[in-house]
Amino acid sequence: MPSLSPLVWEQIGGVLLFLGWGVAVVTQPWQAIAVSGLGLWFFSRRLQRYSLQVDLAAFFFIGLQTIWLGWRLVPAELQQLAIATATNLTHSQNEPWALLGIALFPYVIFMVALTDSLRRQQKSELATFGEQLTLILGVGLTGLALINPTLRSLNLLFSTITLAIICKRRATISPPLVYLTHITAIFTLCSIINWLLPTLSKEIWAGILLILMVAEWGFSIGEGYWRRSGWYIGLGLAAVSFVLLWGNPELSWYGVPYHQDYWGTIWLITPIALTGLASRTTAGDRTTNTILSVVAVGFAQLLTLFFPAARLISLGVAVVVMFWNTCYLRDQISAAITVGFGLSFIGALLWQGVPGLAHLSVAGWFVVGAIAISSLWLGRTVLTQRGNELALIYAAVSDKWAIALCGFELLSLTQHSLLVYQGSVAAGFFYLAATVITLGAIIYRSWRESTNWAFYSIGWCLELLTVEVLGFGEHSIIKIAIANIALGLTTQLFGEWWRRRYQLERLPSSFHVLPLIYGAFSVILRLNAFTDWTGFCSLGVALIFIGVGRRRESFKPLLYLGIIGVSISAYELLFYQMSQATGGAIGDGLIAMSALGVSIMCAYRLLSRFPQIARYFRLTPQEVKGITHLHWVWSSFLLIAAITVPIQLNYYLGLGTGFFLVQYAIWQGRQNSLNSPEEKAWGIRIDEIWVYLGLIEAGVISLFLQDFPIGRVFATQLLPWNGAIACVAAYFLYILPWETLGWSKVPWQRAAYILPLIILGQTRLQVSPITLVITAIYYIFLAKGAAQFRFTYLSVALIDWALFSWFHNLRLTETLWYVTPIGLSLLYIAQVDETLKLPESKTIRHSLRMLGSGIICGWAILFHQNAPLIPGFFSLIAIFAGLALRVRAFLYIGTATFFITSIYQMVIFSFRYSFLKWIVGLLVGILLIYIAANFETRRAQINSLLRSASEQFQQWE
Repeated sequence: MPSLSPLVWEQIGGVLLFLGWGVAVVTQPWQAIAVSGLGLWFFSRRLQRYSLQVDLAAFFFIGLQTIWLGWRLVPAELQQLAIATATNLTHSQNEPWALLGIALFPYVIFMVALTDSLRRQQKSELATFGEQLTLILGVGLTGLALINPTLRSLNLLFSTITLAIICKRRATISPPLVYLTHITAIFTLCSIINWLLPTLSKEIWAGILLILMVAEWGFSIGEGYWRRSGWYIGLGLAAVSFVLLWGNPELSWYGVPYHQDYWGTIWLITPIALTGLASRTTAGDRTTNTILSVVAVGFAQLLTLFFPAARLISLGVAVVVMFWNTCYLRDQISAAITVGFGLSFIGALLWQGVPGLAHLSVAGWFVVGAIAISSLWLGRTVLTQRGNELALIYAAVSDKWAIALCGFELLSLTQHSLLVYQGSVAAGFFYLAATVITLGAIIYRSWRESTNWAFYSIGWCLELLTVEVLGFGEHSIIKIAIANIALGLTTQLFGEWWRRRYQLERLPSSFHVLPLIYGAFSVILRLNAFTDWTGFCSLGVALIFIGVGRRRESFKPLLYLGIIGVSISAYELLFYQMSQATGGAIGDGLIAMSALGVSIMCAYRLLSRFPQIARYFRLTPQEVKGITHLHWVWSSFLLIAAITVPIQLNYYLGLGTGFFLVQYAIWQGRQNSLNSPEEKAWGIRIDEIWVYLGLIEAGVISLFLQDFPIGRVFATQLLPWNGAIACVAAYFLYILPWETLGWSKVPWQRAAYILPLIILGQTRLQVSPITLVITAIYYIFLAKGAAQFRFTYLSVALIDWALFSWFHNLRLTETLWYVTPIGLSLLYIAQVDETLKLPESKTIRHSLRMLGSGIICGWAILFHQNAPLIPGFFSLIAIFAGLALRVRAFLYIGTATFFITSIYQMVIFSFRYSFLKWIVGLLVGILLIYIAANFETRRAQINSLLRSASEQFQQWE
């Protein structure tokens, strides 16, 4: 058999030892102890050789079970006596197993000694592993002993001593070991106190922990791990003590009464101690301790919040502690907390009541808030004057606190004002005093450091002051609306004074926004009101917008809104008067509105004549004129709309309004520097457009005359002659020297062109033929005067109309009488039109002649065949006209008409006289034979004659 290595033999030996122990451990404990001893010797040798953690673990567990085996060798009577004695001494009769926490502790000491030996042998890793096993065993033993106070105290005491010895024997300090030892010592002390005084309340325990906390923090002053551990342990003790004390305030949070309200104050020692500790430490630790002190101050308030006396003490201590903390931190956050605690202390004192003074009412608290704001800003001034760093920090913080309180005060006063006007509460002098004090404080703060927010706050205060003052009388929203208009106008004028006073190019934005806010608020307040003075309210708001809008070019939209508001206010006054009036119709109201618009238009027109006023409002002449034009459009629309609805009263007012509107439009048509002829719209000069508008409006407004005596004359007796009268008026429109008078002649002449036609269109059913002839003569005059011969076409049409009228009056019902003038009119156009005389229009002219003559002759053929003289007469006239005038169209139509008539008559003749048709046929045949015989004999002469006739015929029109 080959030889085995020593390591294998060792493994075989270890297995055999384990088997031997397993055989003897149940029935033969002394043999198992012997085997365990061999095992201890075996693994100790291996530890010396190999330094393996497995061997140390085996050694640890073998030693631990050896103790158990040794206990089994003790006689049962002796075991019971020992257990009974120990349980009687420790009062652990119910949990005798807890004795193991002390009984096995010597083995912990043995292991500590073993690991210490290993560490001295420079086997650090093995020693650390052994210490970990020992620590696990120690924790387990402590866990077993926890249930019994005596055993727990003894176990913790032994553990503390053991850990302290370990720390002392260590060459280098281990921070975890230091913290473990220190914490175990604290637990030991607390366990001993609990063992000796088991009935202590949690408040007493909180006090004990706070004492330990102070001791730990006092011990922590200096350098080293032990002192540093004292600082952290002090924090832990402070946290535990807070948890112990929190139970009482927590009940108060849920409404459960608790009468021991003073215990929370003992926790104030925590921030005090931290502040004291900060004064004895270096810069870095000082900042940490100070910050923790600030946090502790805040937590301390939670413990005393519901207990008046304790709360007052806590806030007072907080002020002092935070003052020193701020001295160390030198930042605004801590200073803000300090001031906050100071204000809270004063508030709590006043809430609890000052001896000799009555408790404050709700109104009194408003005054207190206002005084606090004033005091903070006064204190800011004093602190700023001192100039040192801490004073400047407190000055800045006081300013911020004052601003915050001011905002809260204003919001609270606003809510109170709303409640006053809702009838829920009554106005009071203290509320008014609080508003005045707050206003004074804001003015004081912003006197030399004005900002937009300061002006907004002042405006807010003024609004509240006004509301509170008006609240003493009748609670009228309308009064507030009027007061807001007054405030808006006042602030707007104050802004103008401010700019002149300080020579500012641009005012702060608040001077623009505040008046607008006042104005808008007044509009909202009076939305549901409509009386004889609401128009003046609208006027006030409009003036506010105008005053603000005139300040900058970019504010022009506000200026325009204000101008619109002026007009709206005027209409509002008119609407109220109309609503109170009786009688009248819709048209009367529209005329009144139009008249008001004309009045406003005249006012702006007058304004344009005073440039200094327009410059004050930052309006250019073009803008003023544009505004005037808009009012003209609006008034014209209203007046025209009035014509379409019933009118009862305002006829003369409507006529006068129309006169001004027409006069304005026509006057705007004059050529001047503000309305230069070069300006055009849609290809038409602006001045001409105005004349057109004026003339159109004059025509529309003339409808008003129908309800006047003169209008009725024109509508009855003179109705057939209106066209002739219109020709006279148009004649003067045409011949007057408009350019000399300042107008362009084009619109007037065009009006002269169409005026008679419009009148004829209106009187078409009753027009006199003589009127038509006069109108035709007028257009002949226009054709000559304007060198526009086509005006005679209108004359031709009017003459046709006159002829038709005469024919109707003469009872001439034959249609040929009416068709003939139409055909002759077409022949007239074809004959005189200059365009049709051009070579390229030759075909059109020929077609038009064919149409004109064809209408006459064709109508005669179709409807007068039974009277052959009529178509024959017209055909002969056409033939002779064609031959005389050398016009082919006439010759064609005349010849065609003659042949058609002749053939038709021959057919009729043949049907009526059958014998004669044979004689006629024979004569026609002889004539045709004669013509054919002559044609053959005189072919050359006939051809020459036809060719010559054709050439001459081509030269005809």
